[in-house]
Amino acid sequence: MVRYLLIFAVILGIGLVMMAGILAQNGYSLFAPEMRMMLLVCVLVAAYVAWRISTILKRRREDAADRRSPGSPPSRTAGLDGLLGGKSRSQLEREARIAARRRKLIAEGKLEAEEGDLPEPEPELPAPESEKPVRVSSSASVKDKMAARAERVRRAREEGKI
Repeated sequence: MVRYLLIFAVILGIGLVMMAGILAQNGYSLFAPEMRMMLLVCVLVAAYVAWRISTILKRRREDAADRRSPGSPPSRTAGLDGLLGGKSRSQLEREARIAARRRKLIAEGKLEAEEGDLPEPEPELPAPESEKPVRVSSSASVKDKMAARAERVRRAREEGKI
């Protein structure tokens, strides 16, 4: 509330000084009875702008506090995160969900891992001929896809599933 009142006072003071200066150049007085509506509008605009600024500052402070881990000291650039492109809590949560989903798809073999996805490539043991997967990527040629399908059908017949 103190921050709001301080911002309100500063904005109202700047607004009144500017309006008084402009009106004085044209030969009018800001405090004349005809200017009551202008004063009222100036106060209302200053109140709204101060409310918006204090709300934005409060939200930025809450986001910065949520991003910090408990017990860690605040960073030196914590006040400039909003100006320098700091990520909001919802953006960080979304990135974490996407990364988890990506790891899951890579583990299931539905997505190929890129360079930065897996820190260490796991050594692959050669699988016996009967256990080798017969799946091919969606970008494979039709010939390869048909060969893989034929192999799956052959194995299914051998196992008595068909």
